[in-house]
Amino acid sequence: MKIGIIGAMAQEVDILRSYMQEPKTTEIAGCTIYEGKINNTNVALLQSGIGKTAAAIGTTLLLQLTKPDMVINTGSAGGLDSNLNVGDIVISTEVRYHDVDVTAFGYEKGQLPANPAAFLPDAQLVELATKESQRAGLNAVSGLICSGDLFVNGADAINKIRTDFPTVAAVEMEAASIAQVCHAFGVPFVVIRAISDVADKASHLSFDEFLPLAAEKSSTVVLAVLNCLD
Repeated sequence: MKIGIIGAMAQEVDILRSYMQEPKTTEIAGCTIYEGKINNTNVALLQSGIGKTAAAIGTTLLLQLTKPDMVINTGSAGGLDSNLNVGDIVISTEVRYHDVDVTAFGYEKGQLPANPAAFLPDAQLVELATKESQRAGLNAVSGLICSGDLFVNGADAINKIRTDFPTVAAVEMEAASIAQVCHAFGVPFVVIRAISDVADKASHLSFDEFLPLAAEKSSTVVLAVLNCLD
C-alpha cells in the first residue's frame, strides 16, 4: 500500500518529510514529490504550492507518477466553526468550492458542471482520522471544508461564506481541487487540517504566528493514521 500526502507549503510537509527514510525527490512543474517510507509505510509526499491550480497540478502529477492507493491532504485551515480554536483538528465530511458560482445554469453554489456539488471523502478514513485525533488528545471537528483562491480575512468575506454554506467548519485554498482530482481518478481521500487562525479580521496575523503549531498538530494526526494503515 502507498499513501499519498499533500501539503501546500514547506511548513506543512517538513515534519512529515523528516520522518522519511532516504526519500527520492522529484521536482516538476513547481511541485516537489518525496517518495520513501515513514516507518514501514510507503509514502509519496507532495508539496504542491498554494492555491487551487497548484493543488490540481500537483495532485494529478502525484497520482500519475506515484500511483498512491489513497490521498491525505494535510496542513492548516481557518476555523469558522465556533467549536474550533487554534491547534484543533478539522476533518472533512465533505469538501466544496466557496468561490464557484454557476447557479445561473441550475447548479448548486460551489458546484462545477460535470461534477458533484460536494466531494465526499472516504468514510473509513474520516472515522480513522477522528479516532486518532481523539487518541492524541486533540479537539477534532468533522464537517464541511470549503476552498477558494483567497485568504478569508474580515467580516464581509466570512459572512458571505457562512451565508452560502451555513454548515462550513473551515476554509482553506486547496482541498476542493485535491478532492476533485481524486474524484476524477477514483482515488479515496480525506482532508486532515489543523486550525492556524479563527477566521476574523485579524486572521492574517494569527496565521503567521500559529502556522507552525497547526503544522505540528496536523502532522501528528497524519502520522498516527499512517501507523494504523501499515
